[in-house]
Amino acid sequence: MRPPVHMAAGARTPEEAKAASKRHFDRQRRRASPWRLWYGLAVWKAARLAQLTLQPLCERHLARDQVVPATVVNHRRPHRGVWDLFIDPANHESVCKACHDGEIQREEAQLRATEALPK
Repeated sequence: MRPPVHMAAGARTPEEAKAASKRHFDRQRRRASPWRLWYGLAVWKAARLAQLTLQPLCERHLARDQVVPATVVNHRRPHRGVWDLFIDPANHESVCKACHDGEIQREEAQLRATEALPK
């Protein structure tokens, strides 16, 4: 059994500090990218469901002859707040979370870095 932890009055537990940090990050992200709220709209949820129904497997893995279920709908071309690109079914691809959070994020970071270079 561990001894009790004594904290100063008003101090936060590590879990409370982490939750507060996440809330702060989310607020900043919403301010910088107000279109993130679009992902909660019924029209997006319907478009997402339609894409995953049309292609239930990860398109990135299929290109490598691997069968992995898709759980995320990615925008082939980042929409950056352009509604027509956001909702266009031709701009959607079914991917797994691993591809979306790894490979695709690296591609987008490289794209942002090259766009930021002076011309």
